Amino acid sequence: MSLGANNSSRSANRRIDSLSRERESIIRILNQADLGRIEQDIGLLKKKLDSIDELLSGRSN
Repeated sequence: MSLGANNSSRSANRRIDSLSRERESIIRILNQADLGRIEQDIGLLKKKLDSIDELLSGRSN
């Protein structure tokens, strides 16, 4: 393998590694965003359940 081909191969490998790291980072960010959304949904459901509980117990006006 010539020196130019060797450098080209290393450059391609570095680019592939970089893209792989970027992909993993994006996946982590998307997973975190999904967890944030789930936490919001759980909070809303808790409020609704608390409200229903108050209505059923007669504590609500």
